[in-house]
Amino acid sequence: MPDQNQPKAPAFNPKLKDAIVALKAENNPKNLNAVLNELVRSPLLAPAVFDLQGQPAPKPEADGRVQLPPNTKINLIMVNSPEGKHYYLGFSDWDAVHAWQKNPEQGRQVIMLRFDDFANMVSKNPDASGMVINPGENSLRLEKPLIESVKKQKDEIAKALAQQRAAVTQIKPGDKVTIVEPSVLPDELADPICEVLAQAPGVGSAYLQIMIINDEAKSYLLVLDGPKDEKLFASVAQAARPYLLSREKKMDLNITTSISPLGQQGMQGSEPFYRKGIGRVIEEDDESVCWTAPPASWPGTPRRSCWTRLRAVRAAYWRARPSA
Repeated sequence: MPDQNQPKAPAFNPKLKDAIVALKAENNPKNLNAVLNELVRSPLLAPAVFDLQGQPAPKPEADGRVQLPPNTKINLIMVNSPEGKHYYLGFSDWDAVHAWQKNPEQGRQVIMLRFDDFANMVSKNPDASGMVINPGENSLRLEKPLIESVKKQKDEIAKALAQQRAAVTQIKPGDKVTIVEPSVLPDELADPICEVLAQAPGVGSAYLQIMIINDEAKSYLLVLDGPKDEKLFASVAQAARPYLLSREKKMDLNITTSISPLGQQGMQGSEPFYRKGIGRVIEEDDESVCWTAPPASWPGTPRRSCWTRLRAVRAAYWRARPSA
């Protein structure tokens, strides 16, 4: 029996543990994706044996950390499957470690590793078939092909995010920023973006504008009405990339949220091209009327494109119409 007065080990990654339980209860793509998302976000605990090469064991510092001597060899613990395959061990929390390691072996330690660390080891070790998380009643075994696939997707998203950051038009203090609506919203740009946003429940709507810096540099400005999500930004940038590269005159895509000053400016007086639960907003033509630009007799009316709501155009007309 464990000592009742001993403080309970803190939960380390409870979301991953809960996601694994849900997957074991109902094995479907949604639950598997939830596990993988938690796996790439959070670190895992891994049992290991340190070979200090005859050097004295280091003492923990004030914060509990241990500085290992140079040339220390770290050997991760692996388990064997009934088929004779070898798997690295990972644990979501200390409770799971203690449940597996009831009688700790001398020299065995626990270190913190991330998904990328495991993925690299699995890929480089020809004897490794994958990894097992929380061995026991609610264990999860991930095979090498799945781990390599997730790592590849993660790297592609990181690359797309880096490209998107590099492509962002930098706004410097004193720059003149002009926001205008595009006269045409290309399907090749809007549709792929909408497909990505449909998988992002946190985005309520989206606006697409053209941003002009100092009357020269032009780029698209995408405003998302939702929380900042770098992973989503990267996915959107990747979806838009084929169209942006196909243009004769290249234009970058800048992405921001509705709470930023630039986002507020981009939404002002505009209508979204995407709404949550609806998808792309394409208005039905009222009596087959679709304005590329309002007639000159409507002074002060901003330019609107076919995908903008006609009632917004009419409202602008009545606001600008001279009184009788």
